[in-house]
Amino acid sequence: MRQSLEAARFASSDTELHEKVVRNVMEMVLQRGFRIPPPIIGQEIHRVIRKMVNKDPYAQVKRQFNDLLLSQMDALRKKITASETPFETAVRIAIAGNMIDCALRANLQPSLVDEAVAAALQEPIVGDLAGFQKWVEKSDKILYLLDNCGEIVCDRLLIEQMFPKKVTAAVRGMPVLNDATLEDAKYVGLTEIVPVISNGNDAIGTILEQCSEEFTEHFYSADLIISKGLGNYETLITAPPEKTTRPIAFLFKAKCAFIAQFSGTKLGDTVIFLKNV
Repeated sequence: MRQSLEAARFASSDTELHEKVVRNVMEMVLQRGFRIPPPIIGQEIHRVIRKMVNKDPYAQVKRQFNDLLLSQMDALRKKITASETPFETAVRIAIAGNMIDCALRANLQPSLVDEAVAAALQEPIVGDLAGFQKWVEKSDKILYLLDNCGEIVCDRLLIEQMFPKKVTAAVRGMPVLNDATLEDAKYVGLTEIVPVISNGNDAIGTILEQCSEEFTEHFYSADLIISKGLGNYETLITAPPEKTTRPIAFLFKAKCAFIAQFSGTKLGDTVIFLKNV
């Protein structure tokens, strides 16, 4: 309900519209029940919102954080190249970018990026960084599942530390929350260094049965899938085992108490979790 009101306020100053959006979302949620996984009910909620406001309510904040991170990209790249462990530093910065999340809170401040990066460079990584690096080095085909706008600039810096010719990146098929679409990938120059494909849908994550044929082919032929963010983690970690047989590296910040408990981490942890490796 908080997200619904925030999205309506992003889209319009009309308080009557705000109330209509919240009422419509509330009615839909009551009809659907409370046992539906958050990414699925979130997908349905944001479909209702976009239909009612007749626009992408997050368009402005997406551009704001893409611009902010682009303005910092050279400085962040210098941190990586000056580091004694450039790959690790790029991983830390990429995961720090996961804090740029309008699902977490609407009033994201530019200072959040500096704070998140500073913390990520100092905090321990929970998970197998060395194992992740080995899988990146030995994999010939990597599918990188992107998450939020702004964050995708940090992802670009990590991809630069890989061999970009073996990486394909994937974005959402259409706008939802502040998640990245093909338009955003082009805007930050990601399409200039790697192929970028759409997953074909507007889920807050990767719901495989909803994904396009092109995405599915890449998913099941990849030597390694890199999954950024909580939406991708929630949808893939709970998918039937027979659907997620490929090696997957989940990179995320444990931003909510439930996910921290579910993943066996602590709130705020910088996480690398490897599956099927």
